[in-house]
Amino acid sequence: MEDFKKIIYAVLAGFAVLMVVWLGFLFFSACGFDFACRRAAALPAMTPIPTLIPATLPAPTRYVAPAGAAVPAATRTPSPDGVRRPSNPGDSGPALDLTGDAAAGETIFAANCAACHGAQGKGGVADPGSATGVVPALNPVEASLKNSDVKIFAYNLDLFIEHGSTPEGPSPVFKMPAWGSSNALTPQQIADVIAYLISLNP
Repeated sequence: MEDFKKIIYAVLAGFAVLMVVWLGFLFFSACGFDFACRRAAALPAMTPIPTLIPATLPAPTRYVAPAGAAVPAATRTPSPDGVRRPSNPGDSGPALDLTGDAAAGETIFAANCAACHGAQGKGGVADPGSATGVVPALNPVEASLKNSDVKIFAYNLDLFIEHGSTPEGPSPVFKMPAWGSSNALTPQQIADVIAYLISLNP
């Protein structure tokens, strides 16, 4: 009986030693067989890459006309009955807000306008291809442009000087330049020319 107990104790002791050896092997293999066991330190958590979320961009602030919308045409100054208007569209310019100097206007007229309208605006310059055959005289000016109200008279003249005009006819050689809208003359120079033309047509 005593021998049997010894055998049992020996088996249990051997099993215990085997378990200790096996657990030790697992520990060292997990640490890379390094007593410091650097693998025991927790790895830093990786920062997740944010996911792009689809979004709708705001509409541009610049106004875009809806499809099929009518585009406004250039403004053409309405013509009272019988009053001649230039062929080119546009309203009066800033010269009407200024005070013209007729003496200065005479100098400007001689340098820029007399070649077509004649000295002192008396006309007589041929314009082949136009309906009348001559460049319109400004002294005297066409009756429909003249008005006893100086402001209206100035307005009628300014439209032609500001925006220019093409004479009636199949192929006129001379066309009235757009002195104002092309910035060939300043508003003050235009005001001076208007004052000079009005002085020629009292």
